[in-house]
Amino acid sequence: MVNWREIWSRERKVPDDKPNLEFLIEADGFNSGAGKIETAAWLKYVSSVAKLTGLRERDSIFEVGCGSGAFLYEFYKKGHRVGGIDYSPSLIELAAFAMPGMDFEVKEALETESDPMYDFVVANSVFQYFPSYDYAEDTILKMYHKAERIVGILDLNDSAHEEEALRIRRGALTEGEYERKYAGLNHLFYERDFVAKVLAGQKASVRVYDQRIENYGNNKFRFNVVIEKW
Repeated sequence: MVNWREIWSRERKVPDDKPNLEFLIEADGFNSGAGKIETAAWLKYVSSVAKLTGLRERDSIFEVGCGSGAFLYEFYKKGHRVGGIDYSPSLIELAAFAMPGMDFEVKEALETESDPMYDFVVANSVFQYFPSYDYAEDTILKMYHKAERIVGILDLNDSAHEEEALRIRRGALTEGEYERKYAGLNHLFYERDFVAKVLAGQKASVRVYDQRIENYGNNKFRFNVVIEKW
């Protein structure tokens, strides 16, 4: 039985020419079904996150579970220092190829180190793949300690809509097809105050926002969390 690690770690061919944003988005899995995000919508999403978090012109950005680096790519092009970790060697190879000279490593989310610190530490649409809520809690704390100012935990599955989200996913396939495609591949769903509870007692404010990506089929079932340290 396959698991998420095996799926995301499958070998991918690095192109001869430097990949563009569309290629990176596809490599990160945002190219089909309810999870599909068009390139124009992706650019608006990344821009909205920058505004939501108060990202400054010279801020550095580190992504936990960065995949091929699609989320970081526009920031890199604008001159930000970026870096990231992912457990997929092939995706990290793509990120390093697309953004030479930046800091990319093959590591688990739980291996996030506080040194060096970055102004903005983010995880985009990866917390649903974690093996447990304990793993998620520990990763949130690791991200908090790595960030100078801001943490963004984006595209979290909303537990209030779990039944509907799973029903829609099942409804798109026959029972046999669903079992073949998703057997053993469960998603974690989170309560909206999950992050705030993890960071209780820390010097931070926690804000929660509905997900709003143009024509994104998962908007209703996802939310974003922005943590500001003080």
